[in-house]
Amino acid sequence: MKRAVNYVIIFVAFAGLVALSCTSSKSLYEQGNYYEAVMRSVEKLRKNPNHKNSREALANAYPQAVNTFMDQLESNEQSNAEFKYTRAVHTYNKLNAMYESIQRSPGAQKVIQKPKKYYTTLEKIKPRAAEEQYGAGLYQLSFANRENAKQAYRYFMEADKLVPGYKNVGEKIDEAYHLSILHVVANLKPVQSRFYELSADVFYRQVNNTLKQIENNEFIRFYSPEQAMSHKIQNPDQILEISFEDFVVGETHTRETREKVERDSVIIGEITLDSGRKKEVIGSVNAELAVYRMELSSRGIVNLTITKNGMEDKDLIYQDFPGEFVWFNEWGQFNGDDRALSDQQIAICNNKNVNPPPPQQLFLEFTKPIHQQLHSKLVHFYRNY
Repeated sequence: MKRAVNYVIIFVAFAGLVALSCTSSKSLYEQGNYYEAVMRSVEKLRKNPNHKNSREALANAYPQAVNTFMDQLESNEQSNAEFKYTRAVHTYNKLNAMYESIQRSPGAQKVIQKPKKYYTTLEKIKPRAAEEQYGAGLYQLSFANRENAKQAYRYFMEADKLVPGYKNVGEKIDEAYHLSILHVVANLKPVQSRFYELSADVFYRQVNNTLKQIENNEFIRFYSPEQAMSHKIQNPDQILEISFEDFVVGETHTRETREKVERDSVIIGEITLDSGRKKEVIGSVNAELAVYRMELSSRGIVNLTITKNGMEDKDLIYQDFPGEFVWFNEWGQFNGDDRALSDQQIAICNNKNVNPPPPQQLFLEFTKPIHQQLHSKLVHFYRNY
């Protein structure tokens, strides 16, 4: 059974923690944020039991926080608002959170000697809150479509959280989850080549890693054709296909360039003057340079097609992704004075003619930019599912 996270509660809790960490308890009290002022002052007193401002803030804020929550509970009880018992549960949870926090702080206990607890009342209203969530789940489930089933799943999960095993909520969670999943069969087609024995295994491993990342969304599941058969998924929601439409591996180009190079202001010798003093002779040096360059160009196109099952003429995505990789090697030779050459030209002349990488490596290299494009496209596309 899958478990969901209550994002609203997490967001509220996170926002509260940010406020507590950035604002003093006195400021929170003056702003009317009594609950936050209590929690902040208790936290401070746990570290420093004699902190004067925190003691004063707690003494003022706690009764105000209790009164505010009780007023909210009274108004909530008299209303006909949807999920009023669920809201009451959240309010009582905050009241009990203040009680527990004070009990864990000796410094706070000296200020609030008899904090109030509401566990008994909370347990009495939890079944009513669970019924609210359960009923809302049944209503959403009655629409029998994926988006409503996702909402029903969240309601049933909340009901089970409030009262574990409430009615047949476990069965309803499974039912809603099953209707919520987007089943996608991913057909990653092997490479077809008349000239090379090439494997796309590394490329497709990267694609599968992308699909696993997308599956962090608990409502999306990808299956290979074999997995779909074993899971008896005969009518998936979508068909995803990736295939190599066209590619060339190791298209060779060679080039030879020859040039005369010259450098001025080079010391080419020395002479002895009549005075006996030696003097450097400055002149020009030159050389004939030949540079050879071999290039192996590899490129290809990968097609991504995502089709809504049962709608052959309705492609959700039909897109080609190109990639290219050029391997090269340069080497050279010269006749003449090496001082006429630049450092780069000398380095080229020191190079040797080496064998290029094997076709499989060249194939892998041109698929790398393709995977980057595919990754971005797939993550963006499934973000809305």
